[in-house]
Amino acid sequence: MAIGSAIQASVGIGLALFVVPLLALVDQSFIPGPMLLAGVLLALMTAYRERAAIDVPALGSSLAGLAIGTVAGAFALRFASGPHLGKTFGALVLLAVLLSVAGCRFTATRRSLMIAGGAAGVMGAMAGIHGPPISLVFQNAEPRVARGMLSAFFSMAYLAAVAALAAFGLFGMPQLVRAGILVPGVVIGLVIAPHIAQHIDGPRLRLIILGIAATSALVLLVR
Repeated sequence: MAIGSAIQASVGIGLALFVVPLLALVDQSFIPGPMLLAGVLLALMTAYRERAAIDVPALGSSLAGLAIGTVAGAFALRFASGPHLGKTFGALVLLAVLLSVAGCRFTATRRSLMIAGGAAGVMGAMAGIHGPPISLVFQNAEPRVARGMLSAFFSMAYLAAVAALAAFGLFGMPQLVRAGILVPGVVIGLVIAPHIAQHIDGPRLRLIILGIAATSALVLLVR
């Protein structure tokens, strides 16, 4: 949790990709609810640290897209489920990464953020991964803007996921206790992150985001 939190707090993404497979090996009861709730704390604290870089109207556009995409994804899941669903999303994300490497430039406009937020909502509801679509939009942004905007976005996405789990009786006191066990790692990651962030400039941020997005796509393709 400390390493994953340090990665996400310094880049804006990466916690779930790094932490979930390891927590699953230790004790599967730590995922998804406890990890998500601990992630809410991480995302909120990172967003607060980078609050000056958050564009509230643009954030609103991405969250509106997230809400619409989540509903659409949950509805579509009733009619389009199966082993090839995750692979389809993985292929699409990998295509976006390849287009980025080939020179296609993604910029964080209110329109692109709404579309990316919608795609993140659909992927989150149908495949359990929100990060790649929204992070790709910020690959050419200033690092502090990417950290602030992604953290604010993920804080709402994680919180909504925890609320949904609670509504279906899948999150209660046992999960809250397990989330508390993960919090010290989050705190350590938050302390370490500024020392990492000072070494991440624009080009490095782009490479890290593309690398995380590509890895997420490959995970979807092979699982």
